Amino acid sequence: MSKKISFLAISLLCTSLMAEAVKGTSAAGQAPAPTVAAPTGNAQAPTLQINGFTAIVAGKASQQDNTNGKGGGPHLAIGSSNIYFTAKGSSASGFNYKYRGALESYPGGKSVSGGNGSIYFTQNYIEFSQDSWGIFQVGNLTGPEDTLVESGFNLLQGANTIDGTFTNIVNFAEGVIEGVQMVGQTSKATKVAYYTPGIQVGGSPTAGVITLGIAFTPNTTRFGMGGIDNSGATPDNAYGNNPGLYPDKSIAAYGVNNISLGANYKVDFKTWNLALAAVYIQEKAKRGNPRWVENQNINGVNDGTLEFFKIKKAHHTRSTQFTAAVGSGAWRFATGLILNNRARLPKTSSYGYKAGDAGTAWNVAGQYTIGAYQFALGYFNTSRKLPNIPGNAAGNPAYGAVSGRATSDIVSATIDFNALQGLKFFGEVDVFKMRTNANYAKFIGNTKNYTDKSIVPTVKNSGAAVIVGTKLSF
Repeated sequence: MSKKISFLAISLLCTSLMAEAVKGTSAAGQAPAPTVAAPTGNAQAPTLQINGFTAIVAGKASQQDNTNGKGGGPHLAIGSSNIYFTAKGSSASGFNYKYRGALESYPGGKSVSGGNGSIYFTQNYIEFSQDSWGIFQVGNLTGPEDTLVESGFNLLQGANTIDGTFTNIVNFAEGVIEGVQMVGQTSKATKVAYYTPGIQVGGSPTAGVITLGIAFTPNTTRFGMGGIDNSGATPDNAYGNNPGLYPDKSIAAYGVNNISLGANYKVDFKTWNLALAAVYIQEKAKRGNPRWVENQNINGVNDGTLEFFKIKKAHHTRSTQFTAAVGSGAWRFATGLILNNRARLPKTSSYGYKAGDAGTAWNVAGQYTIGAYQFALGYFNTSRKLPNIPGNAAGNPAYGAVSGRATSDIVSATIDFNALQGLKFFGEVDVFKMRTNANYAKFIGNTKNYTDKSIVPTVKNSGAAVIVGTKLSF
């Protein structure tokens, strides 16, 4: 009952604040948030715009652990290539309407439905907006957890640091958090989203502007288009999920009735500016039968040999993120904190295990721009409490007790050179250290996903990665 009352209170607060309507301002360097286009006074029929980008990257890692095909020869790849189609129009009264589709291509194949297709639309939505009431969006697109925050991660460019090429050439220790996403973050899943116009604090623009956002995502699998899968881990459940402590995405818990609430505050003091943001995500976590794939004789993951992962019930998601950014002249600094609590972990209270937690992550970074050059330096720390599994537990016959934490420390330095209009060259250096519990690595290495693919669990790893590339935008 208390959780329902708490959520009702948050909803009423958002509804109250959404009633106020004044157009806001933006701080320099802020992550792009939805903005309401100003009315022109003349109606305009929808016109089509096409733009996009492609990137080519090369990288090499010198690391302690060179298993699993990583750390060998140089890494050379075509990064994600996106083409955006945008059609927008407006009425004489200032009502704006827009359709946008983003065609993304991942060489090597990455599919929405379990096949080998590598080209698909990830953004595909319609938007309505007006100065007096804000922005309404529906379709495949990101929500407040992406659009309203600006942490240290947003200041680092290069090859996208720990959310980019770095993860393809470095062996992460088992259980370590990869990337900077909150548990329950929906990315571009099908959703309904709404943003208020900028609300002037105290009725004065000099006191700052607050923007509120809310999004509802029915399901976090298959870009939000899947149903509640009570039968088990179908291949479609893998897409869009983050595995967390589960050995594979397709058996990981997913979310239904996902709600994201966000608030962003910006103020410009002329000589310097400030941006603060907070995001809260809640959802109902769901898991099917972990042995469904095996029983149906379909190639996939079977975690039935380990009792810990047989547990079907999962903790519902209650995750939060706080960010702050400040800029002055050519300088900008930002920091962020993510608290995932026990989101999507197995409910182990009646099984004699302790599930651990879904982890925390924080970062801090600085950015300096001079002419066509942009330099940035950042530090990332992630920590996750591993499950506590007794050494004599069923499904854990020979590895000893599992406990402790999985942690990582990563320092990233990036440089971007805007050589010509639409042409950028970039470089990135990442220095890292990761470690986990040795018994946990052995425990997770006994899952079918690891044994079938001959994946060697990583206990600890440290080293450095160097990545260079070029990006062409149009």
